[in-house]
Amino acid sequence: MGKLIGFALKTALGRWVTGFSVAMLLGGAALTWHNHKEGLREEGIQECVQEINQATVDALEDALADERAAYALLLAHAEKTAQENALALDRRRELETSLTALAEQMEKQKNEDPEYNEWSDTTLPGGVADRLREAARGQADSND
Repeated sequence: MGKLIGFALKTALGRWVTGFSVAMLLGGAALTWHNHKEGLREEGIQECVQEINQATVDALEDALADERAAYALLLAHAEKTAQENALALDRRRELETSLTALAEQMEKQKNEDPEYNEWSDTTLPGGVADRLREAARGQADSND
């Protein structure tokens, strides 16, 4: 039987079977290499996507940290501004109270003092108002 198989392999039919077997082996190897290469490409694409996603996440985290720092700075500035506004409102109320009291005193003096009543509505002579303003500024500067 061994002689028969050896003879069959030496004939044309044997050469066709051997050639077909070699072609099938080479085709299978080529298909395996192609699939392996495609798998490597897909894996490379996934790694690139992951790297890009990680870089995007890092950039977004940095931007979020910057935004939070800016928000904290603005919040601190808003709180300081609110405190300054409250102090300014308090000063305004005090000044309005002082002006109201001064107006009441002027009206009272006008009603009680006939001499004051005569000259209170007349305009000051030239230069007097300027000297009074200068004196008031000097007092205000010394209070600071």
